[in-house]
Amino acid sequence: MSTPPIVMVVDDDEELASLFKRLLEGNGFSSVSFNDPLLALKHFKDDPHGYWLVIADLKMPNLNGIDLAKNIRNISPSVKILLITGFFDDEYLNKPDFKAARISEVLHKPVKLGELLGCVHELFYSKVTTK
Repeated sequence: MSTPPIVMVVDDDEELASLFKRLLEGNGFSSVSFNDPLLALKHFKDDPHGYWLVIADLKMPNLNGIDLAKNIRNISPSVKILLITGFFDDEYLNKPDFKAARISEVLHKPVKLGELLGCVHELFYSKVTTK
């Protein structure tokens, strides 16, 4: 692989976004992180083919992770979206907004770094094999 895949991390918690970014970069993935989901969405709109994965927190000010995912889906239906949340139950899976967002995977907080990395690898290899 000549250039590592690019992952967008969106979390209003600066420390967590930075930690996830460093974890990804330390394991061969290029990444950018945003603490403002509206800025992340603008950046995604400017380069929709530059990302293969968006990791987003569910609860964020101005735009929650589900709405961010729905907006991203309207721009790029093929990008993978990993939702991270501490406020999620299985009932949410049947809500129309969640279904419209077509979330690839959900991880529950507190997220173990190994679990996050394993999920990213699974999503990446499923992307590679479905080309």
